[in-house]
Amino acid sequence: MKILEVVGLTAHVGSTQLLDALSFTLEEGQILALCGPPGAGKTACLRCLGGSLAAESGRLIFDGREVTGLGPRELAQQGLVRAGELPWSPWSLTVAEAVALALRWPRLGRGAAVLAKWPNARVRTRVAALLERVGLAAEARRRRDALDAGAMGRLDLAQALALRPRLLLLDEPLGRLPVDDRPATARLIGEIRAQGVSVLLTEREPALAKAVADRVEMMERGAVIS
Repeated sequence: MKILEVVGLTAHVGSTQLLDALSFTLEEGQILALCGPPGAGKTACLRCLGGSLAAESGRLIFDGREVTGLGPRELAQQGLVRAGELPWSPWSLTVAEAVALALRWPRLGRGAAVLAKWPNARVRTRVAALLERVGLAAEARRRRDALDAGAMGRLDLAQALALRPRLLLLDEPLGRLPVDDRPATARLIGEIRAQGVSVLLTEREPALAKAVADRVEMMERGAVIS
């Protein structure tokens, strides 16, 4: 069963074309990787699917429902989540507070940043479980802006998982990490899929994507070419 159908998405920023009639499908339970060099349109694709970049034409169908034009919060409420999509807090947060923000964001939007500093017992329990799941339990009280690239990637995952995704969008989850951090993140992505979450990710190098993906497609100039 297809969980995602992307049909002819086109997007520009000014005179620059980011997506050119982009089309592909993703089966439920699958990990699909879109690969290509910088400028191929990979990040633009995820931004468009996650609702932060408006498409000028085309259709987006998620779990059999038309979701074209919906924003990030509306899509997250339906289970389509892009890691890193949450708004920044106007003040510094700890790792635990950043995950608490994610738990409240679908309902409260930017107002979730206020309550993130005063979580109730239920939220604290859920935050602790999410941080344990991604290997950040020991960093709960650390400031978010003090994290290295590997820990920040895991925090992005914890925030995304807080939204209970059915389809998770990840932008270069392995390629942006130090080499030593990649195996643990690859295992975590596999565990997430094993728990029933479909995954769409991007990477520059197909060989790196094949460590986690069931299927690899190449992008060039805003379109899938293979």
